[in-house]
Amino acid sequence: MTAETVLNNARIVLPDEIVEGSLLLRDGQIAAIEPGAARAGEDMGGDYIIPGLVELHTDHLEGHYAPPPKVRWNP
Repeated sequence: MTAETVLNNARIVLPDEIVEGSLLLRDGQIAAIEPGAARAGEDMGGDYIIPGLVELHTDHLEGHYAPPPKVRWNP
């Protein structure tokens, strides 16, 4: 059985361009990137998808850029 997920209405960041369209995942791998609307799927609301980028755990990041008031971060 093949698992498929379609992500629609996304901005897909590629090395030379940003495609506004849809991304098809098949068994956890990118199977297709297509401009424009696609068949039914998850609406990404225009969010960016950056294939290959691993989401970084960023709890400590805010301490460097916009620390909450009265919060101290260990250096």
